[in-house]
Amino acid sequence: MSEGEPLQSDRKPGPDAGPGKRRTLSDAWLLGGLGAFGLVGFALAFGLVLAGTGTPRQTAEQPSAASAQGFVGEVTPSGRPGQAGPPGERGPVGPAGPRGPAGDAGIRIVRSECVTGNCTAQCEPDEVLLTAHCGVGRAQAVYPTEHSALCRSPRSTAKVEVVAACVKASAR
Repeated sequence: MSEGEPLQSDRKPGPDAGPGKRRTLSDAWLLGGLGAFGLVGFALAFGLVLAGTGTPRQTAEQPSAASAQGFVGEVTPSGRPGQAGPPGERGPVGPAGPRGPAGDAGIRIVRSECVTGNCTAQCEPDEVLLTAHCGVGRAQAVYPTEHSALCRSPRSTAKVEVVAACVKASAR
């Protein structure tokens, strides 16, 4: 580097440098033409994709839908089968299959009557308590666990009934 040459950091950017570069009319036409060319290319490619995904043409090796169903019709010159004929008679009813296993009822109702004033309804370990009812004029049910419900009477000697609905828990 000679003494008279300015340093790289001392140089000021010219009109062609940096993000503030001004575009000329020829640049605008060039970019517009490239954009139009890209749009035409995209439309052409999209059209080819749509044309390639249509229904496949039937070849000689593939049986027609009509012949696969037992209808053999006259083939027209275009290679397509003619009109299908009327449907045939209905065949005899086949034998009944074996009876399947009994299904689960889904919800099991549990009733408990107690004379002590506190009454508990308990679901099975593989069940979850869905809801419980303590009877007419009674307090709301208390749920100590997800498998049980408790009903209380304000008098310790009153008869209490609890009705609960239990449902099988899903396997996790």
